[in-house]
Amino acid sequence: MTPWPSPVPDGLSGGIRVVRNFLLWLRYDGTDFHGWQRQANARSVQAELEEALVCILGEGFRLGSSSRTDAGVHAVNHPVNVWADTRIPADGLRKGLSSLLPRDLAVTEALEVPEPFSARKSSIGKTYLYRILQGDVRDPFIERCAWRVRQHLDVQAMREGAACLLGEHDFSAFRSAQCDSPSARRLVTGLPVWREGQEVRVVVSGNAFLRNMVRIIVGTLVEVGTGRHPPEWVAELLAGRDRTSAGITAPARGLHLWDVSYAPDLLCDGAYDW
Repeated sequence: MTPWPSPVPDGLSGGIRVVRNFLLWLRYDGTDFHGWQRQANARSVQAELEEALVCILGEGFRLGSSSRTDAGVHAVNHPVNVWADTRIPADGLRKGLSSLLPRDLAVTEALEVPEPFSARKSSIGKTYLYRILQGDVRDPFIERCAWRVRQHLDVQAMREGAACLLGEHDFSAFRSAQCDSPSARRLVTGLPVWREGQEVRVVVSGNAFLRNMVRIIVGTLVEVGTGRHPPEWVAELLAGRDRTSAGITAPARGLHLWDVSYAPDLLCDGAYDW
């Protein structure tokens, strides 16, 4: 790919340095992380990535994330920006990071993108996967990344409840008390629910999400699936806008950031006027 350099005056040398914008796709098992954001005295994805980047780039880089995952949440595709003054090619950066990052964090792809491109601001949607493990036989390979629900779940009832959430609504009943977003209106574009082997899987797609919104949606649909509430209860929750009336916040371990989407032309040459 042709690089998109951003000329920046170099005050020390009097010359011009070039800041390049890399888009990295991260994948991680969130079990042992306290979320994306760097925290004092706690392990975070951001801190691990920054420490590896310092070894390759020194201190002269800037990092931007598409998402701020909570403690215990996993990611299959988590895009982040790295702006840096370096001659290292994108795939060279990926390979260097792969040799330094811990086993539960990986860079699966690296791409050079136009300097104005932002993993967060350029996003047009996100998709999350939630995994629910059924039955009473434990599976050590899945327990770290799924919520075990022993009661049988009626998937059809869950689908009917999920249909009430499609479209643009005020999701006040589906956000945590700590959510500081000025507006609770969000657009949910997809919410399929299906059974796959011993699992029930829920995928939620939308333009953006409130804090804990996906986990509260899942906790609510599980109450429908167990028969505690009928599917139409979900529509009543939307109308009531009361968080205390909705289902529990499903555990973080079942949640996976599956994808962050961008307009295809934003990653192509000519997408920006210079």
